[in-house]
Amino acid sequence: MRHTGHIRQRSEASFEVRYKLSPDPATGKRRTETITVRGTRKDAEKELRKILRALDVGDYVEHHNKTVREYMAQWLEIVRGQVSPRTHERYGEIVNGYICPELGNHKLSKLTPIVIQNTYILWENGGRRDGKKGGLSPRSRLHIHRILKSALKTAVQYQLLVKNPADALKAPKVDRTKMAILTASESAKLLEISKSANLYMSSLIALTTGMRRGEIVALRWKNVDLDKSLIRVVESVEQTKKAIRFKPPKNGKTRVITLPSFAVDELSQLKTKQAEELLRLGIRQDGESFVCGRQDGGVLQPNTLTFYFASFIKSLKDFPKIKFHDLRHTHATQLLMSGIHPKVASERLGHSSISITLDIYSHVLENMQNDAAAKLDSVFRSELSKKHNS
Repeated sequence: MRHTGHIRQRSEASFEVRYKLSPDPATGKRRTETITVRGTRKDAEKELRKILRALDVGDYVEHHNKTVREYMAQWLEIVRGQVSPRTHERYGEIVNGYICPELGNHKLSKLTPIVIQNTYILWENGGRRDGKKGGLSPRSRLHIHRILKSALKTAVQYQLLVKNPADALKAPKVDRTKMAILTASESAKLLEISKSANLYMSSLIALTTGMRRGEIVALRWKNVDLDKSLIRVVESVEQTKKAIRFKPPKNGKTRVITLPSFAVDELSQLKTKQAEELLRLGIRQDGESFVCGRQDGGVLQPNTLTFYFASFIKSLKDFPKIKFHDLRHTHATQLLMSGIHPKVASERLGHSSISITLDIYSHVLENMQNDAAAKLDSVFRSELSKKHNS
C-alpha cells in the first residue's frame, strides 16, 4: 500500500508531521508516527516526502533511541508466548549473560556487522561466565548467534532496523560431538547394576524404547498396555528454575512404541511391586500413577533423574562415562545396526522426519555401508570363483 501523511503548523517555526506506519506485526493494529520539524513548511514537506519514500521502498526506520539492552528486554517479552517456558528461560540466560553485557549499551540503530563480529571474536577468545581462561565453546557461540539474529530479525519486522546486521555474519561452525554408545553387553550390565540405585526401570525404558527423559518421567500406567506390549507416548515433563509442567511430546506428536517381551515382564513385575509399596503409604495405584515416579507416587523431576544417573555412573569403575540421554542414542544405534529400517527408528524416537534420524546417526549408516560392501564383496567373489572354476 502507498503510505500517506499530513502536516500541521504548531507555531511560527514548528510543524507537526504525522504519517501512517504499516500495521503492528504482532497485533495487526494500525499505527501512526508523529515528529516535530523546526523550520519552514517547505522543510516539513521535504521531511515528509523523505519519510514516505522510505516507507514505500521498505527503508524506513522508526525514530527511536533504543539501546540493544532495551530492545532485547522487549524482544524477550514478545517471544514469551511463542516458545516453551524452558526455551524462554534459556533465551533470557543468553541475553542477560552474554548479549547485553557486551552489546547492551550500543544504540540499536547503530548496530553494525563489524561491531557484532568484534564481539564474536571476543567470545571466541574469552568472556566465560565462570571466570576460567579460554573462549566460549563453538556451540555456545552458535546459540548466541542464533538468538541475536532472531531478535534482530524481529527488529526489522517492527521497523526498528532497515536490515539485520547479523545476516552478514557466518554462524560459528560446530563439530559434531561423538556420541557415547553402549554395546549390548554394556547395556545388559547397566541394567543389572542399576537395580541397586533405583534407576533400573528408567534405564530399561530408555534402552528399549529410546524415549526422552521428560517422556519417561511423565509416563503413566494408563499409557502402558502390557497385553499388547506397547507404550503410548502422549506427554512430557519440562522443568524450569521455577516449576515443572506437563506438555505434549517434542514436535507435538504422540506415538506408539512396541516393547520387547522381557521389558513387558519387567514392567509387569514393577507394577505389582509399586502397587504394594504405595499401598503401605496409603496411596492407591491407578492409571494416573507414574511408572517411574517418586516413592510417594509423585512425579520425578527430570533434573533429579539426570543428577541421580550422573552420580551413579560416576561411582562405577571400568564403565563408560555416559549421560542418561546416551541411552536414547544407544537404542537408536542398536536398532540401525541390527538392520531395522531408519523410518521405523525415526518413528520410535519421535523425530519429526526421517531426515533428522539419518543426519544424527549418519555415523551408524556409514558403518552399515561398510558392512553392505563387505557382504557384496563376499557374494561376488563366491560367484566369480564358481565361474572361474567351471
